[in-house]
Amino acid sequence: MIKFFSLSRRKGKFYLKSKEPKEGYEEVTYGEGQKTYHQYHKSISGIPSHFGTKEVDYKGTKLNFLELTLQDGDVTNKLSVNLYNRNGYTDEAKVLISALNGLELGEKVVLNPTVSKVTGKNGKEYTNLNVYINYLNRTDEKGRNPSTGFIHFDEIPKPVEKVVAGRSTWDWTEQTEFYYKKLQEIEEKFKGVEQNSSDEENPVSQPPETDELPF
Repeated sequence: MIKFFSLSRRKGKFYLKSKEPKEGYEEVTYGEGQKTYHQYHKSISGIPSHFGTKEVDYKGTKLNFLELTLQDGDVTNKLSVNLYNRNGYTDEAKVLISALNGLELGEKVVLNPTVSKVTGKNGKEYTNLNVYINYLNRTDEKGRNPSTGFIHFDEIPKPVEKVVAGRSTWDWTEQTEFYYKKLQEIEEKFKGVEQNSSDEENPVSQPPETDELPF
């Protein structure tokens, strides 16, 4: 069985999608009165077996996704998040790259997304998204499942403020390049992982029906 998961930034949960109403699925409205149905999950688990990017043609528009596959017995859990937005990489892609940066392959892990509210220097409230990955077959001195860690905030290049045509704007180039290199390093690490043969036959990723589209 293959399960295709997306990540809801608003709820801080993973979700499965259905075009038709199903028991355990919530109705979600998007676009101009269109409806879809989501089943939300607090976590997904399995042994990481594949990681990489994928391009999908959606109604004449090229969409790019970042995908992680977890093998959990006879169940294949595939997580797909949008890769790009106007500023470079999406927050969903960046937190996933951050959590995978220190991953040691070959062990079963669990992924847990969280959201929290933070107040910026300008006084505005923002939603802060994170994804934590923990090893399920390891315990630390306190009996907890250790985390793969994350990329420290101080390591990540900050956007640079520039004035273009008399208007202030932000240049995210250096930060995007930073995450691009990290993504390549993680992809290289996954190349040695033996993939389930059925994984190659999976259908392409389905773009999200909500306002999480990158345009």
